[in-house]
Amino acid sequence: MRFIDYLRLAFHNIWRQKLRSALTIFAVVIGATSITIMLAAVFSLKGFITNQFEANGTFQQIQVSPQTDISWGDGGGGGQNCADCVKLTDSLVNQIAQVQHVAGISRNVQVGGFQGLSYNNQKYRLYGVTAYDTNGIQTVNVLAGRDIESTDKAGVLTITSDYADKFGFKNNYQALIGKKVGILAQGWYSGVGSDPIKQQQEMQVWFSAHPGQPGNSYTPPPITLTGTIVGVVSTDHQSYSVRVPMEWARGMDKQQNYQPASQGNCFNGVCQETPAKLTVTDMVAKNGYDSLIVKVDKSSNAATVAKTIRNKFKVGAADAQTEIKQQLAIFNILGYVLGGIGGIALIVAAVGVVNTMVMAILERTREIGVMRAVGARSSTVSRLFTFEAALLGFFGGLIGLGVGYVAVLIANPIVNHQLKGNNIKSSNIITLPIWLIIGVVALTTLIGILAGLYPARRAAKLDPVEALHYE
Repeated sequence: MRFIDYLRLAFHNIWRQKLRSALTIFAVVIGATSITIMLAAVFSLKGFITNQFEANGTFQQIQVSPQTDISWGDGGGGGQNCADCVKLTDSLVNQIAQVQHVAGISRNVQVGGFQGLSYNNQKYRLYGVTAYDTNGIQTVNVLAGRDIESTDKAGVLTITSDYADKFGFKNNYQALIGKKVGILAQGWYSGVGSDPIKQQQEMQVWFSAHPGQPGNSYTPPPITLTGTIVGVVSTDHQSYSVRVPMEWARGMDKQQNYQPASQGNCFNGVCQETPAKLTVTDMVAKNGYDSLIVKVDKSSNAATVAKTIRNKFKVGAADAQTEIKQQLAIFNILGYVLGGIGGIALIVAAVGVVNTMVMAILERTREIGVMRAVGARSSTVSRLFTFEAALLGFFGGLIGLGVGYVAVLIANPIVNHQLKGNNIKSSNIITLPIWLIIGVVALTTLIGILAGLYPARRAAKLDPVEALHYE
């Protein structure tokens, strides 16, 4: 018999028992739909995240830190917390820039010593004041206004969207551009904007009014630095933070120490006087940058360049591609788990296929005897029943895919609404990849074939004479 003959007869026999075949196919549909929906959701999400990182150039980035045991995303701590670490200086930046495949470097400064952000007489949390080079190595999703530019000086900043939402400007971020906010410094802040001479005078007045108090009992009043909002950016990278120009950040990180004039030892009526002295320490120059972001020409070179930087300069270097893909491996595990759950449903469906085919053999025993009597081989009978079982699995997989596709059509608008609400421009991220479409149909067909092997073998072994006398 030809292939088309097997196919036609198998379809005809399935059609003869419409209800039983439909119920068997329905069991396969449940498993196929489960696998389709769950795997489509998991791997679409993984693909969406991967595409986002590829689109913004993150996979071409390497984070360099004085600490050698870093992972991608560690904020970096600068050299002040590690006496034996290599400082990230401008000289080192120039040396790293000469490494093959390095396309550019961005220097990062994280300024501490701040306790909050104020707007409209309200105080909000502040996780960080950051600055980095405006050379395009590091990018953010600007939702309103603009990002920090190379011409910006002290007094301008960008805020994250969570601040804008807290301020009452959700879905109206543009209205915040030009507004002023206050960066609240801690009491002993001595960077730009502070007045160390005035602080010293106020401390002396306080101790005069509180004689006998220990030296650590005085806390100077907090200082507020005023900044004008020039942009609102997404919170994708860091929440509740502000970005300022590099020059302003370095000024904030300076330590100013004022020593008033004092009278020293006296001899024969002549006293040695120490003149007043203002000492300014550039902490970035002293301790180095907190971290560097190195961009390579191609993402495929990131791991090699990171290894070169680690070995040559004895600093920490972690490439984003390796780190992020290791983290995304959890989606593979999740896919296996969810696929296994759908597989259990298919195993149950396979039992149904076996039962359906065994019942078909019992009902068509006399028919099988006639086929054998007119010359049909046992292999022909076996193939016929195997084809019938395969068709049950094939149709179940095909219909399951259709149901899964409808679920995707329903889910995408809902997901799109959530993405838009979070200021993410992507849409229709849930898809049915070709490998999943082919895989589901192939899997259900294979399960049908395997489930039909026993019934097919049983049918092939029927004795023609006994089959003819079967009632």
